[in-house]
Amino acid sequence: MSAQIHTLKTGDLSKNKPAKKKVELIDALIHNVFNRLNVQLLQRVSDMLNTADSSLSMLAENAESEEMKCKYLNLVHILRSERSNIDKAFFIAINNKINSNEQSQDDELALVDEDEMEEMVAITSMYSNAMNNYGQEVDNLEARFEYLEMSSNKKLSKRSIDPRHICEAFQTALKQIDITLDYKLLLFRLFDMEVSSRMGDMYRSLNQLFIDAGIMPEIVYTAKNLDSAVSADKNSKSEKEFQVREARYYDPQKNKSSNFTPRSQDEIGYFISQFMNGFTSAKGEGIPESFSTIPSDKDNHNCYSRNDLMNALSKLQNKLTKVKTRANVEKLDTEHIKRAIMADMGSSNGGAITRKVHLLDQRSIDFVGMMFTAITNDESISKVIKNLLMLLQIPVIKAAMLDEKLFTQEDHPARSTLDLVSKAGKGVTEEEDHVFIKLEQIVNSILREYDVDIASFEHAVDELQELIAIEEEVAAENERIEQFEIIKSHARDVVLTEMRHVTSNKKVPKSVQPLVLKHWPTMMCNRYVNHGKESSEWLLSLTLLKLLMKCLQPINNKSQWQLLNDNHEPLIEAVNDELYETQQDREEIDAQISALKQTFMKMLDDYGYKLVEEPETQAPEQTSTAVPYVEEENIDAANEELAENEHDEEIARIEEQARIAREKISKLPSDLHPGAWFQIFNGDDKPVRRLKLSIVLTEVAKLIFVDCHGVKVIEKDAGDFARELKNEQSKFIADHSTFEHALGTVIHKLAA
Repeated sequence: MSAQIHTLKTGDLSKNKPAKKKVELIDALIHNVFNRLNVQLLQRVSDMLNTADSSLSMLAENAESEEMKCKYLNLVHILRSERSNIDKAFFIAINNKINSNEQSQDDELALVDEDEMEEMVAITSMYSNAMNNYGQEVDNLEARFEYLEMSSNKKLSKRSIDPRHICEAFQTALKQIDITLDYKLLLFRLFDMEVSSRMGDMYRSLNQLFIDAGIMPEIVYTAKNLDSAVSADKNSKSEKEFQVREARYYDPQKNKSSNFTPRSQDEIGYFISQFMNGFTSAKGEGIPESFSTIPSDKDNHNCYSRNDLMNALSKLQNKLTKVKTRANVEKLDTEHIKRAIMADMGSSNGGAITRKVHLLDQRSIDFVGMMFTAITNDESISKVIKNLLMLLQIPVIKAAMLDEKLFTQEDHPARSTLDLVSKAGKGVTEEEDHVFIKLEQIVNSILREYDVDIASFEHAVDELQELIAIEEEVAAENERIEQFEIIKSHARDVVLTEMRHVTSNKKVPKSVQPLVLKHWPTMMCNRYVNHGKESSEWLLSLTLLKLLMKCLQPINNKSQWQLLNDNHEPLIEAVNDELYETQQDREEIDAQISALKQTFMKMLDDYGYKLVEEPETQAPEQTSTAVPYVEEENIDAANEELAENEHDEEIARIEEQARIAREKISKLPSDLHPGAWFQIFNGDDKPVRRLKLSIVLTEVAKLIFVDCHGVKVIEKDAGDFARELKNEQSKFIADHSTFEHALGTVIHKLAA
């Protein structure tokens, strides 16, 4: 088992400096960092607002419905009047965030009023996108803050540079204008597109300020052996370190570096040129006969010209426009192509084949043929997309004959076309899919138009890039909606489970049922989503619920009466304070708190009459004292009101659930992450699905998968999915260039 350990390298700022001078340097550095953060953020938000008209107009043009189009256009008018207010509010909000040392406090969410939950999901989504794009820069910056804090003994607000804080500042700014949730979410989307997802350069510049000042100029990650104690004893003399070199080309069949030596682009170009120009030969299994001999001068005689060959290939290419992709296009191999070429050139000569294809031309056909054979074996491509790619074999052969740079120029339109078709169709498995239909149209246009001019490939690249951009935007929106529903459903399930556990066999007076069964679960849902199940906020809400339920039970003895008498006032105050932090209706909360007071007073009065007649000797041996529940620090005091064994059982239950979830998650591959694609096992009697991992619910060890359109398809238990991966029932879909993967396979085979 291995892990990454970062080594901190510091510069001169912390060395040999007088204390006063050092403090001054640190203060100046922090001022510069936050000043640059402030300036760059305000500039980005101002630019976003200044260009909002054109951005929103573009989104309106691509909107799928008239309703969405109207919303975008209405938002244009709203921003024209509110632009300065948002700009000013963001300036205030971001400075408040910078000057605050508190951790992120997301606004509470409501099960009844879902506006705040929608905003939280939008912020979470923006934060996730940001960390995927430039998370390493954020981590490095926080590491430098931590080091500076240790060396200066000064508390620094490192959290204020977190992308989540920046998104929250924008949320705060939007509260200053009177708009509905729909328009707020559209503005969040605009903020994500124009600001949040594009802050990588800003974080790099902030890191550079630290580097220039000598604060951790380099954060070195070293892979170290962290195996069990037994392994550690064996390697006690010298700690193992692994330095990994990522090879551009590798053994595709084993998906790992082998004895094959990676080469630079210049070396690759030279290597291919040697084969294509006949200076090198190769023999072996899977290597065509044309590569086994080196052509001589006599091979130039009695051969068809390159022009004859290109005309024959063009005729065969035109025939492919009539081939339906459902046909077995895998049969379109190099031998089939060469036979068809010879038949065509013979038919133009009275049916007599009097010449042959030059050996070097055969090599070009065979080299490309080997690449397309590798494509048919590439498991990262679905069958229907492979069939489309196979139709492009003839145009690619012609491109290879006309331009040898096809194999060395990374942005060559022909190779880009193959890569983009694969990318656009990554999750497509059905020919009825609208994405497949569009891809088929693009491929057919190449077959109809491509002769010797590369323009048809260039046009295809433009169309594919536009198609991918549109589909990714639609899929991202669908996935955001799915994620919101998943988070909301998951939070509700967790809260309902806890409510059943706490209220089991308990009575709830009708007058306070809305408080116990509606308003309090709403708050608990907020606490779970924002802070997690092991947080002090969650435990406080759970503890207060237990005490509330205990105090609401019918009084049967004096100790119960004493418990309620001593604690009802601080309990009411605590419940009131906790509910007031949420975004629920204040009038409803006031009414429920009033009902709770009346319920407690009636319970005390009803049983109080009985106590007047009881002898003093019947007083309980143990009495309770009032406990102030207002402050969060009094969680322990609140717990003391509950039976000790109940508290221990609850903690044990939570810890056991967390342990089981962690154990399942730990069995998953370390490189598994949202956004990765998989072939998903869907039962022995069902076809394998090609799906993307969307969310990992760590606390319950569940993985949520969506299709290429962002729609949820299936959820998996982490333990079950780990077993499926181990048994190769489910498989990871490699994210690599289709062309480079195929080229690497051919070069490996020839070089071997």
